Amino acid sequence: MKRDTTIDILRGIAIFTMIAANTSAPVLAETPPMWFRWYGSLAAPMFIFLSGMMVSLTSQKANHTLNYFLVRGMIIMAIGAMIDLLVNTIYPFTTVDVLYLIGISLPISYFFLRTNFWFRWVIVILIFALTPILQNAIGYTDYPTEYSLSGEVNNIENQTNILAHWLVDGWFPIFPWVGFSLLGIVMGDLRKKYENFKKPTFILVGIGLLVLGGIIWWFYPGKMLTREGYIELFYPPTIGYILAVIGFIISLFVLVDYTSSLVLYQPFKILGEASLFMYLSHLAIIRYVISVLWSEQQLQAFGLIYAAFLLVMIGIAYGLKFVKRNWRKRPLFFKILLGG
Repeated sequence: MKRDTTIDILRGIAIFTMIAANTSAPVLAETPPMWFRWYGSLAAPMFIFLSGMMVSLTSQKANHTLNYFLVRGMIIMAIGAMIDLLVNTIYPFTTVDVLYLIGISLPISYFFLRTNFWFRWVIVILIFALTPILQNAIGYTDYPTEYSLSGEVNNIENQTNILAHWLVDGWFPIFPWVGFSLLGIVMGDLRKKYENFKKPTFILVGIGLLVLGGIIWWFYPGKMLTREGYIELFYPPTIGYILAVIGFIISLFVLVDYTSSLVLYQPFKILGEASLFMYLSHLAIIRYVISVLWSEQQLQAFGLIYAAFLLVMIGIAYGLKFVKRNWRKRPLFFKILLGG
């Protein structure tokens, strides 16, 4: 299947914002301004949405059986467990890293693909609608339980259990984040039908959801917690945030579809072609290099560190492109890790 340039560019844009969000926690000495927190809140929903879209775009391949989705999901979850053990130094499968969410969404996607178009919309809407209800019923902790490999356990006043973390209040729980993955499948079906989103309908829906979600979010912002310095605005994710970020993603799709030939997008494209490896490597660099050498920095100094970090990641991405070009018969694990 020919690569979708817009999807690679959007994944690269998500990596740009992801690096800012994840670097800020150990480096920034101050709570950043709201515009920066919004900027850092774009990566996760875009990654999850695009992972679902790729399921739809590749679903017609003959080897994409339930076993295929199970194996691919387990490999992605194994990478998430490796990050917890080697980077976060905690026991895995507890706080629900984004890779766990993507991993479990893949076999769910297999069954989702076998439903009709309108039933899919019902499921997606139900997941988003149930999210605030479940948050209120189960509770939403300020910080998920972490079991350190050293034996330490974080204890806070409104702590919930691990099942609650998987359902509603971990880093990336099933509600609402599986909804983004399944919405990506629905939008992937539309992309196969129309080839691109350069249509008035997509423009109106994208801008409309962005405006409507922004208004709702303004009046009902939620707690917008900064968990251990992480700046994202979706702790917890509210209905306003969900609508606004979906509108933003659709609008960004339209914009990039219209302008995908711009040379400006080349760094984003190269990063997006190996997004999983970029995710893994940037966390390791933050943990073992940046957080050791720089901490408690002001926003201006952080900006310089961030820019230098981006250049390093772009260099790594170009190196990976060379590796992939000269290592065509890669085992499945490395195909997933290196991006096809």
